[in-house]
Amino acid sequence: MKILFIISAFLFSMSAYAQSTYPDSLLSILKKAENDSVRYIINFELGEYYANRDRRKSIQFDSAALEIARKNNKLLDVARNLNLIGFLLNRDNKYGEAFKCYRDGFVLAEDPANETLSWLRPKNANPYQYRMEVLAGLHHNLGHVLRSTGNEMEAIYHFKECLKYLEMALPTSYNSANMNIGATFLDLNQLDSAFHYTKKALDENVLIYKGFMLKYMGDIFYRQAQYDSAFHYYHQSLLLAAELKDISQEITSQYGLAQWHLAKMDKDSSLFYSTKFLNGIKKLQGNPLKDINISNAYQLIYQSYQLRSENDSTMKYLELSFTTRDSISQARIAALTQYLNITFAEQLRLEELEKEKLLTQNRIRVYSLFTGLVFILIVAIIFYRNANQKQKANLILENTLSELKATQAQLVQQEKLASLGQLTAGIAHEIKNPLNFVNNFSEVSMEMIEEIKEERAKSQETRDETLVDEIMEDIQSNLGKIHEHGSRANGIVTSMLQHSRGGSGKKEPTDLNALIKEYVNLSFHGMRAGKNPIDVDIELDLDPEFGDVPLIKEDFTRVVINLCNNAFDACAERSRSAMREKTKMYNVPSLPAGKAGTMYQEGVHSEEKYLPKLKVTTMLENGRVRIAFEDNGPGIPDEIKDKILQPFFTTKKGTEGTGLGLSITHDIVKAHGGELRIESTIGKGSEFVIQLPSSQTFK
Repeated sequence: MKILFIISAFLFSMSAYAQSTYPDSLLSILKKAENDSVRYIINFELGEYYANRDRRKSIQFDSAALEIARKNNKLLDVARNLNLIGFLLNRDNKYGEAFKCYRDGFVLAEDPANETLSWLRPKNANPYQYRMEVLAGLHHNLGHVLRSTGNEMEAIYHFKECLKYLEMALPTSYNSANMNIGATFLDLNQLDSAFHYTKKALDENVLIYKGFMLKYMGDIFYRQAQYDSAFHYYHQSLLLAAELKDISQEITSQYGLAQWHLAKMDKDSSLFYSTKFLNGIKKLQGNPLKDINISNAYQLIYQSYQLRSENDSTMKYLELSFTTRDSISQARIAALTQYLNITFAEQLRLEELEKEKLLTQNRIRVYSLFTGLVFILIVAIIFYRNANQKQKANLILENTLSELKATQAQLVQQEKLASLGQLTAGIAHEIKNPLNFVNNFSEVSMEMIEEIKEERAKSQETRDETLVDEIMEDIQSNLGKIHEHGSRANGIVTSMLQHSRGGSGKKEPTDLNALIKEYVNLSFHGMRAGKNPIDVDIELDLDPEFGDVPLIKEDFTRVVINLCNNAFDACAERSRSAMREKTKMYNVPSLPAGKAGTMYQEGVHSEEKYLPKLKVTTMLENGRVRIAFEDNGPGIPDEIKDKILQPFFTTKKGTEGTGLGLSITHDIVKAHGGELRIESTIGKGSEFVIQLPSSQTFK
């Protein structure tokens, strides 16, 4: 490391001695360098030197430094070089490529394991503080990309994040971040905020970027029509930039002075500074700041010649202004499109990573459960064996006890397997509808993306940007729905686990009527999409005077769905019973004379007379909220009324039901401080009534 500090001291002395010989001295050292550490530092210094003097050379040296750092696994230096290259790409309107540089840089700089992997970290500097400095720089330059792409408030957020990280970093200046916050507020025409942050940057009295700050201050006064103050700051900016030999700062101050003299109708000075500005842009081979480019230079020269009434030159530079402006606009549109594609792809990538993370967590839970079951089984076998050995004294008792334990173990195992199968089927049933929504909205969103691609493929003149914006808003809405229903599915699974553990969630104010409307409709369409759909007449009699009701929404939606599904099953059972009666009428082998036609008509009349119906009512009754689900199914026999709320009790055959639906419903209602009552009449139907305390419900 000693040779690196000797080189740094030499470079500092050379830069103080003569700026013109500085890059030549660096190149001379680079040719003689014998190891990668020296080559890296020289390339890095050359990249920084040319950043505001010659953009192409700056990218050339920064890219060379990046490859050397990668080759030697200096990952924190890789992050810093990606930050510098991203800065230069952003100045050339390559927003997508710049964003990728910052994304990769953040991954490396956020990892504490990379703190010591650097050649640039000063000797004896705290590794953590230096890493914070690199992260501050990444936030700062990401703010530039966001500002360039029209995301001003997000840009301000990242500039302020830069300030937060600088508080944890090595001692350094804050002027650049404050300057760019001020510049962004200037973009938004919030002049008071722009003045505050720009003055804050100037008060630090640090020379680097001070020319830009003076120019921004001139812009603030220019917009406030304080032209004398504006000229003062433009002129001070030009003098300082010339002293620093910084082309970027020099041409931005010339740009401000050219605009100022045009406003004053000064044809000679405006042409002088406009020409200087154009020559500087060409020399820099890039844009010095956001929205300042060669098209601006041609426009200023065109306006200056217009003041001089030189028509030939006016037309020449007017044409150049339009030509370059169109070219720059097309390039900017292409760059913004690439940026949007990259950020959208990044969002999808993060979502996939989150899905993989959840999948891994679920696998770990399954493996843990399986391991626990195996352990319990092994322990049970050991205890059984020990107990078996202790009973050898009495052979008859031993055989009887062994047979009893074997039978008991088989029954317990069968019950466990049956319960597990029912629980799995119940979960699958509960999350089927949210997953259908996710799939449907995903398919619609994919079709919308194809529409955007088709629209983007059109020329600028025929492209309907309004349509594109509308589709993007629809996609955003669809993604919100996907997230909502995915969260709903997750909430259902969580609620199932809470049911098994006896836990409860947090109550939130909920529009009860809206919830019932949504999930009654959801249940109906879920039934219609099932194996045995039927037509059901649904009547909603909902009290419009209800306010928000404190509910655990994810739980209470399951109450609605379970009671609706229970009603639909009852209606379907009665409908099938009516159909069997009708079939019997058709299959009567012989009838008394004159009765066949009568029996046939009675069978048809009986079938047509029954129409499945579900009525849902909300009202205030005796100071309590009453929610009723009434169906016209076959009714519930008295002998099973007291059993249907027990876990795993079901009247369905085989694996059609888990027996958990009404048990879970009952537990959820009790968790809300309410009660569930069942009223039923054989042959007429059933009514499930929920009552909640009124003190929790009304506004």
